[in-house]
Amino acid sequence: MLDLSDRFVVPPAPAAELRAFTHGLMPSTVPALMAGFCEDWAERGVDAWNRVPDRWDLGHDTGWWALPESLADRWVAPLLAAAPGTCILQPNVHWTVQALLSCDEPFAGNRTEVVVTEGEFPSVRHSVQRWAGLRDLRPVEVAAGPGGSVDVDAVCDAITDQTAWVIVSHVGFSTGEVITDDALRAIGDAARQHGARFAVDGYHATASVVVDAGAIGADVYFGGLLKEASGSSGNTYLWVRPGLDLRPRLAGWFADADPFGFRPVPQDHPDVRRRFLAGTTAVASMYHAVEGLRVLLEAGIPAVRADTLAKGAHALGRADALGLAVRSPRDDARRGAMIVLEVDRADAMVRWLKTQDLYVDARRGEVVRLAPWVWNTTGQVDRLFDAIGQALDSGEHLALAGVDEGGPVT
Repeated sequence: MLDLSDRFVVPPAPAAELRAFTHGLMPSTVPALMAGFCEDWAERGVDAWNRVPDRWDLGHDTGWWALPESLADRWVAPLLAAAPGTCILQPNVHWTVQALLSCDEPFAGNRTEVVVTEGEFPSVRHSVQRWAGLRDLRPVEVAAGPGGSVDVDAVCDAITDQTAWVIVSHVGFSTGEVITDDALRAIGDAARQHGARFAVDGYHATASVVVDAGAIGADVYFGGLLKEASGSSGNTYLWVRPGLDLRPRLAGWFADADPFGFRPVPQDHPDVRRRFLAGTTAVASMYHAVEGLRVLLEAGIPAVRADTLAKGAHALGRADALGLAVRSPRDDARRGAMIVLEVDRADAMVRWLKTQDLYVDARRGEVVRLAPWVWNTTGQVDRLFDAIGQALDSGEHLALAGVDEGGPVT
């Protein structure tokens, strides 16, 4: 099993952080990178937009203006088995989805439907619902299968000649279910047969599942570096299939073909990926964006995936021994990094576990979620389940059922 804890700032023993699926730990190189941002700003001022030193192993100097492309070419493209020139960093997935829905091309020919599953993250599901009031768009939500799983056949059946977009999560945010490559290809084939575009939300797959964006039949693939990739907030990405001509109406002035011409009317940039930029790019977050990817790509995503499955299997064995119901998939092909357990008064359990320096999270007071990651050991997993067993036997976690921690994030 992997132990990459020395590459991240981990909490001091005996604490165990098991919430990589929510926000990754800080890579140990980040403080120096943020100091580098301060140096570049202080020493170069406005000229930093044109040129700063290569702090990201790009092989060349770059400028703040080009960071979204430079970092994506060097670090995101290999993550997705993609060619240079097809990926770009984005501020968040919400922005990317808004930009995609603002494109007229997929809606040509009186296409009005956007097919999504009911298990999509709000950045997707809510956006589609809101756009229904902004353009001639009709959301088509596909009901979940058993245990909240994605019903691939039902998704394919929902696609018609009126479908503009099909949007599916590679890994479910609430279930941890991986949609297999074969299943994604089946959805992509169905979309193409009806002339629809296929978008895959890879946020919870990023750096934890081996991805070949082109091979799974996607037209666009987007995701974020906040979670297992440990890039923190403000760093998401978009891949666009080569040859696909998309022109988002929400494009900002950074996306213009001649931004410093300050012309009275906009003109789409010839580079399709750059059309998805908005206003002035926030560059500080990009300084630390790829440090987690650097670590994980050096280890190899297949090795990271194998490590995740092994540690997760150990956790499942401990859950079974306690008689806990498991909501996430057990089959390796369909199991992501996150494991979801049914626990009575899960919110109280999570609060009590924090008093034991064990960090997991809860949802709706029904489930406890955890993800043994590259900085965790099986010993930490054992300590977690020993503590859960102790609480279930004694009920001592229930004394914290009404405690307000002062914020919504668990």
